[in-house]
This record gives sequence, structure tokens and C-alpha cells, in this order.
Amino acid sequence: MKRVAFQSKLSKAVFLLFLALVCFGGSYRSDAQKLPVEEVNALKQIGSKLKANWDFNVNPCQWKASSTPDSSVANNVSCDCSFNNSTVCHITSIMLKSQNLTGVLAEEFANLTFLNNLDLTRNYLNGSIPSSWASLPLVNLSLLGNRVGGRIPKEIGKITTLNMLVLEDNLLEGPLPSELSNLNSLQRLLLAANNFIGQIPVTFSKMTNLTDFRIDGSSINGTIPDFIGNWTKLQRLDIQGTSMMGPIPSNISSLANLNYLRISDLKGSSQSFPPLQDMLDMSELVLRNCKIIGEIPQYLASMTNLKTL
Repeated sequence: MKRVAFQSKLSKAVFLLFLALVCFGGSYRSDAQKLPVEEVNALKQIGSKLKANWDFNVNPCQWKASSTPDSSVANNVSCDCSFNNSTVCHITSIMLKSQNLTGVLAEEFANLTFLNNLDLTRNYLNGSIPSSWASLPLVNLSLLGNRVGGRIPKEIGKITTLNMLVLEDNLLEGPLPSELSNLNSLQRLLLAANNFIGQIPVTFSKMTNLTDFRIDGSSINGTIPDFIGNWTKLQRLDIQGTSMMGPIPSNISSLANLNYLRISDLKGSSQSFPPLQDMLDMSELVLRNCKIIGEIPQYLASMTNLKTL
């Protein structure tokens, strides 16, 4: 009788285990129940469009992260599992740097409603930037070194949480949207090596928290705006190889925090050497083909950190 009872209990246990496997889909679904199914489905669609080799037999929050010591290569999906007394996870960061991805930018990133960091640096991704991303609470967005085309959607100006927007070295075109000036928290705006046209919007005068602005290698035109003198937190300014006109505004002297200043190939009339005497921490100074005449000022000798002139 004891043996029969034992077999009965064993059979019941096996049945319950089978039922659990059917209901929860094996170890992945059981482990992944903390991650909302909407985010799992979004990841599957994103992986398909990016052509990322993700293993969905494992809980995405348990995927093994990998990166090089200098962070130039990274494959990392991060979750925050502190929600609802640590019973719910949400994806907060995706870093796929130098992963040879050849797909397109996925609109489904917008379904990861807690995503604050998206870094797809140095891949072969194409397509345009989805305007739906404007709903994300992004702090950092980098698409550096891809094949992204089209215009920057004006909706990106709604991501007021953005601290860093890096779109360098792509195939972006058209004028810069004036709505980017609504990014009050933005510190780094890197737009170099694209196909932009038109002038730097006047509304950019409001971007007084910028520390790094790069617009090299495009057909941006017009004069270098005087309002750059209001960007007093600026540490790096790159305006090389554009279609812009001189002169360099004299109020550039207000940028005492500049460490890197690179300006080249200005059109227009001649000018004297710009007033840079207060930039004593300058590390790199490039003023090439800017139609500068007159003497090289003596105060350059006081820039003891200067490495490139």
C-alpha cells in the first residue's frame, strides 16, 4: 500500500511539473516572468530587425554581458529588477557596439518604455531614426558610425531627458531641426560627418548646457553664430570642413572652459587672430584656412597644456 501511495504521489508530482512546463514554457518563461511579455516581444522584433544573434531560450535579463576594457566593443542588455518589491524587471539599457549588425533601426525600441541608454555605435545599420523613439526616457543615444539616413526627426526634441545625442558618421541629411533646442539637459551634441545643409538654427542659442558640439564635415552654411558665446560650459567645439562663413565671433572669448577648439575652411573676409587669451586650459587648437591675418599672439605661450597647434 505504501508503494502504491508513493507511486501515486510521484505521478502527481510529474504531472504538476509537466503542467508547469506547458504553462510557463520551460525554464526561460519561468525565469522571465519578471520581465513583462510586452518587452520580451519587443526584444524579439528588435533582434530580428537588427539581425542580432540573441538567445531567447534564456531570460534576457540574464544574458551574459561582454565588453572590451576600453568599451569600444560591447554586447549588453541590462535590466532593473527593483520594481514592485523586486517582482518585476524592466530593460533600461541596450549596448551593441561594434557587433557587425546589418539590419535597420527598429521602431519597437519605443515599446521598451524604461529604456534610458541606447548605444548602437559602429555597426552597419541603415534606415531612418524612428520618430516613435520620442516617447522613450532616453538619457544617452548613440548611433555613431552607421549608415543611418534621412532627416533627424523633429520629435527627438521631445526627449527632454537626453544628456548625450551622438549621430556622427552617418548619412543623415536635410536641415537641423530647430526643435533640438528643447533638449534642455543636453550636454553633448555630436553631428559631424553627415550631409546636413542649411544654417545652425537660431533656437540653438537656448542650449546653454552644451559641453561638446561638433558639426564637422557637412554642408552647414551661414556665419558662425554669435550665440555660441553664450555656451559658456563648452569644453569642445568642432567646426571643420563645413561651408560656414567667418569671422569667428569675438565673444568666443567667453568660452573660458574650452579645451579643444577646431575650426577650418571658413569662407568670407579676412580677420585677425580670435581672442582666446582666457582659454588657459586649451589642449588642442586648430584654426586652419580661416583667413586669419596679422600676428600670432604671445599669450599662446601661456597655454601650458597645449599639445596641438
